[in-house]
Amino acid sequence: MKWNIQKRLLVLVMAAGILSFLAMSGLSFYGLSIVQSEMQELGDDLGRAGSNFTKNLVMYQLKKTLGEMAAAQAEFIDHEAVMIESTVKVLAKEMTKITSNPNDYKPVKLRNPQFETVLNAQAYLTYGPEVKRHGLSPALDREILIAGNIRTVLEPVAKSFIDYKSSCYVGSRDGWFICASVFPDVKGALPFEENEFFDYDPRERPWYKAAVAANEPVFSDLYTHVNLSQYQLIGCSAPFYDAAGNVAGVVGIDMSNVDIYNAIQQTAIGANGFSFILNKDGKIIFSSRTTGTLVAVSGGGDLREHRGQSLAYAASQMIKGKDGILPVTVDGEEYFLAFAPMETLGWSFATLTLRKDVDALAEDSRNYFLAQVDEFSTRLQDEYFFMSFFGAMLLAYMLYIFFKAGNKLSGLLVKPIHVLSDSVREISSGNLDKKIDIKTGDEIEHLAICFNEMTGELKNYMANLTRVTAEKERLATELDVATEIQSGMLPKDFPVRKDFELFATMTPAKEVGGDFYDFYFLDEKHLAITVADVSGKGIPAALFMVVSKTILNNFAATFYKQNGLAPVVAAANEQLCAQNEAMMFVTAFVGVLDLETGEFVFVNAGHNPPVIYRAEKNSCDFLDVEKNFVLGPIDGVPFVEQKIFLKRGDLIFLYTDGVTEALNVAEEEYLPERLIKFMNSTDCAADLKILLKEIRGDLSKHVGEAEQSDDITMFALRFKNET
Repeated sequence: MKWNIQKRLLVLVMAAGILSFLAMSGLSFYGLSIVQSEMQELGDDLGRAGSNFTKNLVMYQLKKTLGEMAAAQAEFIDHEAVMIESTVKVLAKEMTKITSNPNDYKPVKLRNPQFETVLNAQAYLTYGPEVKRHGLSPALDREILIAGNIRTVLEPVAKSFIDYKSSCYVGSRDGWFICASVFPDVKGALPFEENEFFDYDPRERPWYKAAVAANEPVFSDLYTHVNLSQYQLIGCSAPFYDAAGNVAGVVGIDMSNVDIYNAIQQTAIGANGFSFILNKDGKIIFSSRTTGTLVAVSGGGDLREHRGQSLAYAASQMIKGKDGILPVTVDGEEYFLAFAPMETLGWSFATLTLRKDVDALAEDSRNYFLAQVDEFSTRLQDEYFFMSFFGAMLLAYMLYIFFKAGNKLSGLLVKPIHVLSDSVREISSGNLDKKIDIKTGDEIEHLAICFNEMTGELKNYMANLTRVTAEKERLATELDVATEIQSGMLPKDFPVRKDFELFATMTPAKEVGGDFYDFYFLDEKHLAITVADVSGKGIPAALFMVVSKTILNNFAATFYKQNGLAPVVAAANEQLCAQNEAMMFVTAFVGVLDLETGEFVFVNAGHNPPVIYRAEKNSCDFLDVEKNFVLGPIDGVPFVEQKIFLKRGDLIFLYTDGVTEALNVAEEEYLPERLIKFMNSTDCAADLKILLKEIRGDLSKHVGEAEQSDDITMFALRFKNET
């Protein structure tokens, strides 16, 4: 039984479609099952690993936060201490000035709280016990009146602490006391007790004794307010001196521990956290805890001697001025203790957080992560069942579509094939005007359109072939002419003289290039040389090269004798910038050699540093150059002129980056290091033509089979012996 094309095509389409679909469906379901299984296993592994990682990360971040908070709070309190210490030094300096030069001041009478009302931040005066027993002598009275001039400093300082329970004071060796106190919660007159008027002796106070003993500014330990026992104070005091250099008294500033307590009680994390401050003797002087261990108690013991080893060790580290986070046990509870030093005071700040609070936060994060993984696994399972059901329904529907579409498609394809084959036969016989008319809307119609376009393109191609060939020949001829013109602009006749020798080569990467070199005499004894590299390659670079070469030559001949080389380069740059809308640029090295003295003046405009060969040392090195900006893109740029002296036999080797940046097949550059190494290994006293040939040989050895990527220019100038 013979089947026609339509039946064969129908069977082929049905078989191919059904088999392909079944194969793809089977693979899809198999792959989906594997993916579902792998994703489930991956989700379980990720859940376990991720939850533990999350817990550890949260634990790490919480510990880090504790450390940062401790350091920040310690720094804050220490900064406040520095400010207080600086202020105390100012008070001491001012009192020393007043005491040493009493005749320079007028008497100032201060308020006496025994008879007058004293308000916040107002300076007042009290007397020591001697005045109560012996009365106020004229000399002591004058001394106190002169000391009253400290009011102009004392009261502004007290006002700067208006938000804290604090005092700024002066205690004399003669027993009198000048003070400006601040009680923020008191409106109107400040409270005083009777014993303050005559029984208060500043010389017996801890702050006075500490400052006299240290003979410098010092922070005292916690002490009790003289008439308000509910306030414990911490202060900084410093001695002041008389004209003979003896201690005349002590000035100071103190502050209530309540204010410091309010500052540190906000730093702990969690409801059970707390903070404290340890002094340099290991005693707790402030604490936000009110019961149990680590409570601030007047006269408390050294925490380093605590029976709890973890607390004792932590205290020893705090006393040493270290910072960190340590696990400690306090009253049977495990804590994380974060601590940091307070450099100025010599104290250490610590904050404690219950370990179970930190563990709870980390565990919450772990549980949240696990819940997200479980939710993802459930969604993945639902998606798998949905895709399986959808795939089965799609399979049944596609089988029906394949049968219908295959039957119709086979009939549509047969007819236009015959039309196409007949038309192609006619076209192949040479009738290029034949147009195939098929309207099937499929690939066969597209094929017919392509045949029609092909015949039209063949006719056009045949018509244009001769014209294009002629045009290419013309362009090739013009490019050859441009190459010859550019080659002709570069000097080829190198002078043979007794006082110098030079030789140069330029190999463009394309038919024409952007590199150029030049040399010419400015007068009988001055030889000018130029090596430059224009940005880009090809015709644009060649045109800009011609302009740059001409401008540099003209300005050198015109300006050099009057102005020097730097103005020549600057003027050339201005001229190149004037019409440089394409923003091209050129790197250039311009030099002038005095053929009598060997003085070599040069300006480097963004170019590679030349190699200088010193004949006496028989060694090469790169010339130290100022790498000025390139020429062309920006006007008004200054250029630095340099100079060196060449001795007979010395040589200058100039080159463009086509040498040092030449690439081999592995895209590795030749590099300046290889150039200088090769020149030090070869005979630089040889004929310059031979020397440049050897350098080019080493460069070719590096490049190998790689295509030349940039123009290569080399220029050598030797200051010769005249013999």
